[in-house]
Amino acid sequence: MIMEKITSISNSKIQELKKLFASKADRYACGKFVAEGVNIVKDIPEQLILALFMTEETFCKHEKIAEKCKNIYIISQKVMDSVSDTKSPSGVIAECAMKSLVPDSEKCVVLDNLQDPGNAGTIIRTAVACGVSTIYCYGDCVDLYSPKVVRSSMGGIFFVNVKKMQSKENLNCELFALDMAGENLFEIKNIPQKFALLVGNESRGVSKQMRESADKIISLPMSKNMESLNAGVSLSIALYQLVYGWCFVAICI
Repeated sequence: MIMEKITSISNSKIQELKKLFASKADRYACGKFVAEGVNIVKDIPEQLILALFMTEETFCKHEKIAEKCKNIYIISQKVMDSVSDTKSPSGVIAECAMKSLVPDSEKCVVLDNLQDPGNAGTIIRTAVACGVSTIYCYGDCVDLYSPKVVRSSMGGIFFVNVKKMQSKENLNCELFALDMAGENLFEIKNIPQKFALLVGNESRGVSKQMRESADKIISLPMSKNMESLNAGVSLSIALYQLVYGWCFVAICI
């Protein structure tokens, strides 16, 4: 284990860490991103952790986390506060490799210009829970490796493959697009083994190109008192139904 103490905000390692927090371009240029928080960091596969930045107090309290990485930087609380993306830092930040340890799944999720980090994190968590490890980003999507999405995914980001999508040709499977005017999801039969489930932008919905490319437009039934659901909630319900079918309906009943 190699440990180094850092007390200066101007330290080069801290400046690099700040760039990973703030810049999508810097994250992709070096193939690294950051994950913050004791609960998230303790579940990160060791192979993906490149370095740990910990306050002395957190290092003493969570020795198991410290054992996950050979490169550890003990930083002052002042430095932690200057770098952290949260109001109340938990005292540990992991610098992670932007790669996946899981194979692609037959089923996948497509984010069509999705913008909200909370929705993206919810979708990642649901995808992993459903055994879906492949997520495509189409158009101008929120960066799935941004600190807010990573935190919202509760560690799910470490168990998915994030891919850029140019058109439906990238998929090689049937594409279902969620839209309020689509066919009732719970009435669909003969769901294929391989499929892609697409959710659109929070305010504009499914883009024109993806709507025209979809094999089927599907919707969730709801009462006349509500027009739509949150994007993360909508995709979560639809994905569970498509993956688990009648089992999910039975649980709901």
